[in-house]
Amino acid sequence: MRLSLFSSVNDLDPAPRRFLYFTAFNVISWQCIVGPAMVLFARAINMPASYVGFLISFMPLSSLIVAVTMPLIVFFGPKRMLFFAWMSRNLAVCSVFILPWAVRNWGERAGWYVLGGSVLAFCILRAMGSGCWLPWLHEVVPANQRGSYFSAESAITQVINVGIILGQGLLLHFDPGVRSYLMIYAVGISAGLFSLIWMSRVPGGEAVPDMPTVWSSFAAYGKPLRDGNYLKFLAISSLSFSAMSWLGSSMVLYLRDAMGINDNIIMVYIAAASMAVLLTIRHWGRFADEAGSARAMSKTLFAHSLGALACLAAAPTSPIAIYLLVPALVGMTMYGAAFAMSANRAVLNLTCEQGRIGYTNLWTLATALAMGLTPIAVGLVIEAGGLWGFRICFLIAGVAGLVFAVGCRYFVIEDPAEARPPVLNALANPGLPLRMVGRVIWISLGLHDSARVNGSSRPHVDGPATPPESGAPPTGTPSPGDSCTHRASA
Repeated sequence: MRLSLFSSVNDLDPAPRRFLYFTAFNVISWQCIVGPAMVLFARAINMPASYVGFLISFMPLSSLIVAVTMPLIVFFGPKRMLFFAWMSRNLAVCSVFILPWAVRNWGERAGWYVLGGSVLAFCILRAMGSGCWLPWLHEVVPANQRGSYFSAESAITQVINVGIILGQGLLLHFDPGVRSYLMIYAVGISAGLFSLIWMSRVPGGEAVPDMPTVWSSFAAYGKPLRDGNYLKFLAISSLSFSAMSWLGSSMVLYLRDAMGINDNIIMVYIAAASMAVLLTIRHWGRFADEAGSARAMSKTLFAHSLGALACLAAAPTSPIAIYLLVPALVGMTMYGAAFAMSANRAVLNLTCEQGRIGYTNLWTLATALAMGLTPIAVGLVIEAGGLWGFRICFLIAGVAGLVFAVGCRYFVIEDPAEARPPVLNALANPGLPLRMVGRVIWISLGLHDSARVNGSSRPHVDGPATPPESGAPPTGTPSPGDSCTHRASA
């Protein structure tokens, strides 16, 4: 029997498969430069929690730059623009290597500024190309392979995460000092530069032959801004990402500062969480293809929220704290990845061919605000409230997540004909939470009907897709001039 990872990759056409290979090396770079090691590095040089919150926010908030990069993406094309941005970001972050020199000459605070400045430069230059990612994917990934693509991408990400994080943990076990963190950054920069080779082999992403005016390129925002269904999806998905960020931004700090767990042990826990994603993400990808993104987003956010609420009982002095926190960390990572996969699937299915850069840029802007402002608030709450600050973060993540889980079910509409039960009837059902828990576990274990068929229970998912380079639109993708009525594509 094939491993689900290789099965997912083999389900894809050559073009999206090449994009996955580029993504693999990009993940190594990401994990080493702005992953959990960045937070531990910041605390190792005694950066305050409020500063760490800003550090975490640099990545999403810098993505707001995509609002003004549309003319550049149209003129140069997603491929060239992304290549320039990814090359520049890896060169810019090399400034982190002057950190020991800055600390020796100007003290500890100078180290904070060097780390923050190098990460900020990395994030800004990355943001110059981040608006290219989804339009290029929309071009090269056929609509009937999007669930398979994002589940394969998540699986590859977690395989690499496990190896990288365990390696980082081993390195920090023997030498938890600044030198080890700089070695981690060196690996990330090298992998980022090597990823450019694979990026150059992905087809498509060319510039628009007849360059429109700057104004007409910005006018591409008009279509998604008039699309009420898409705006509802943007609102509920952004709020959901914010709710999850209240837990994600505070968990590593809680394990390190409140629980006093060593950095290398935290890395082992994170690696275990990544392994859980690897074992379950394909099941959730197939469930999303079978049942739709709305159901997948609702169920995964519900499970994520239960993990956040469980953290409320994990007081540092409690003998059972670690037995609650480690499963919560695993669940947070596992269901957060499944939610993100489902949301990315939804945004591509809801994107029209005409004006696709406007659609995907609005998605980037909305999620950037949600995921960028939340870590700042988390850092300020933790610094002001101490242990109670962490509890407030867990409570917000849990309660808000449960509310938005219901919202995802009713406001993410890929198929307007799909029937939805009345909200009040669903909320009044006392057995709903227990049934939801059972279904989440059932899907995660691969016992749902969608996981029993090779690819999906829908007959066309494993069938041949029209190659994007043939000139014909992929199956399920609106052709230019279509009315772009939103429906499930897979």
